[in-house]
Amino acid sequence: MDEYQSLPAHCRKVSTVRLNAMLAVLAGFALTAAAAAQSGVERKEVRLDLASGGTIHVVDNTGSVTLRAENGHQVVVAYTLHSGKMQVDSESTPDRRRIEIRADAVADQKPTPDEAKVDLEISVPPGTSLTVNTATAPITANGISGDLTLSSDTGQITLKDITRSHVHVRSVMAPVNLDNISLGHVEVTSSGGAVKLVDVSGPKVNIATGSGDISYQGDCSGVGDYLMTTHSGNIDMRLPQTASVDLNARSVSGRVENDFPLKASKHPMFVPKAGSSFAGTSNSGSSSVELRSFSGRIRVTKQ
Repeated sequence: MDEYQSLPAHCRKVSTVRLNAMLAVLAGFALTAAAAAQSGVERKEVRLDLASGGTIHVVDNTGSVTLRAENGHQVVVAYTLHSGKMQVDSESTPDRRRIEIRADAVADQKPTPDEAKVDLEISVPPGTSLTVNTATAPITANGISGDLTLSSDTGQITLKDITRSHVHVRSVMAPVNLDNISLGHVEVTSSGGAVKLVDVSGPKVNIATGSGDISYQGDCSGVGDYLMTTHSGNIDMRLPQTASVDLNARSVSGRVENDFPLKASKHPMFVPKAGSSFAGTSNSGSSSVELRSFSGRIRVTKQ
């Protein structure tokens, strides 16, 4: 009689339950691995050296692009392929001053939209000049610094905790969210995507859309020039009472509303007209703020 048969009945029952549970877990692992293999999902990582003040160019049409800060002089590229029909080429010039990262289809392959997805996670050194172009892939940047140029047709663009950087954002219909951008030169152009700014400040902030709405919440600090223009979108600005601004707003045919305490400007750029324009200063008026629209509504309220 073997050892199992020699065990009391209740012990044999417990052993059987444990064995079945273990087999179920192993079967689950096997199914997960088989599903991953069948779907073609594959994650890889590449490390590239970048010279101080170098540039990085990224192209990834579908999937996602996530940008993070990295100490030192290495660029870490982690990527996930959703099929074997896609590949990521990453290479640097001999002088290590330029790195190209490109997601594209393998030769003679025609991936479906789902198969063509490539998720990129890129960690970059501070002060890097970075250009990212996508079609539908969302772009997320957190805590990085440098000269940043981000462009997407429809993928949402999100920047957070960026300091002392030149930020250039271009979108067709992609929504753009900027959060906690300080001491920056910020330029956003969008055909139809909405632009949302929270605590964005710096020497120069320039936002322009065709039909996309613009919303701003913050104090316009930085002794800067703030210009927000739209053709048919709406502009909503919320300022704290401590904001120090010289503010004027005009719309050709849209409604203009103000619920923020302003003093009359000593040297107004135009004669204010109720319902379509206003001008004034708050506190010392250290930052210049201009709001312009053709047919969109403009509204300024107290935060």
